[in-house]
Amino acid sequence: MNKIRILIADDIEETRGVLKKIISLEDNLLEVVGEADNGEDALKLIPKIKPDVVLMDINMPVLNGLEATERITNEHPSVIVIIMSVQAENEYLKRAMFHGAKEYIIKPFNYKSLTETIKLTYEKYKNRPIKLIEHENRAGKVITFFSSKGGVGKSFLALNTAIILSKNEKKKILLVDMDLQFGDISILTNRHNQRTILDIVDDVQVDTYERIKPYLYKYSENIDMLFAPGKLEEAEYITKDSIQKVMRLFKKEYDVIIVDTGVNFNDHNLYLLDYADKIFFVSTMESAALKNTKLGMRIMKSLGYDKNKVKLIINRYTTHYGINRKDVEEVFKDGIFALIPEEEKTVNLSVNKGEPFCEMIKYNNQKIGRALEEMCRDFTM
Repeated sequence: MNKIRILIADDIEETRGVLKKIISLEDNLLEVVGEADNGEDALKLIPKIKPDVVLMDINMPVLNGLEATERITNEHPSVIVIIMSVQAENEYLKRAMFHGAKEYIIKPFNYKSLTETIKLTYEKYKNRPIKLIEHENRAGKVITFFSSKGGVGKSFLALNTAIILSKNEKKKILLVDMDLQFGDISILTNRHNQRTILDIVDDVQVDTYERIKPYLYKYSENIDMLFAPGKLEEAEYITKDSIQKVMRLFKKEYDVIIVDTGVNFNDHNLYLLDYADKIFFVSTMESAALKNTKLGMRIMKSLGYDKNKVKLIINRYTTHYGINRKDVEEVFKDGIFALIPEEEKTVNLSVNKGEPFCEMIKYNNQKIGRALEEMCRDFTM
């Protein structure tokens, strides 16, 4: 039997010495083939020494263990990473697994536990096939629905846009509810008991689409959905890193990814806005909504987003508020991309029944239905 080749990555020389001594006692099965005192050096060594396993400290200079683990998983998928840390909390364990580690061991080391963990982890993963291509690379386009004020119908538009595109364009669509505290997509589809993004973060190692696919709700043949957490306090467990990772995987699997965001410029939303190919900024004709939209547009301009990326949608359009289209266009010089007329009774019926408006009988015979269809035809990706 060939020995298991091990690279030790730890910034403390004494720790590396202890590890080598413990491993040397298993001289028939384990062999230390290299050492590194930071994650960057570990990455440089891997092509040269070809280890089977990397024992990776979680806290190191230059490049920490989590970042190095993620890069190893992506660049050298046959290499098994085992994270080492003095922290025994579940949160550290989750973070390690999320970044691609296959196992986690606690310092100070127990001789038997350490060597058994290395051997068992290696046996478990050594023959697993490496997936180089996940189905076809669709290079999906990302459309983000955003607003700087709640209650403007952003989620309603995101949901119905997804359904119309899936029917008219025959595209494979994913609708992602990233309004992590107040997400409504599950309510609008009457699916509030389904799994959410929190279940993905809690349950699985997010390294392939196959691992997270069971957590998506299959709404129809061409639409999958990922719902927001069901409780406000659960949002804090969804990190920017976790959002980045799932979005990168989704981009390979879908033609269009529609993201319903929260209403602020926190780190999560800023990432989603940067990542988007198109941003639909949703407002209404109320003065407070228009004021917040103007401020939000100014922030987007400062972020370098141009008028081709950011499109203004006026939802629930009516002149009953004493403001007309010309007034709005004088404030927003880049123009209005779409006007969705107000039909309060019809929309409220759809929302309260949990039945998407564009699934209702003869929806496109109504003004709002025709406006939604026109909006979906007008934007090109």
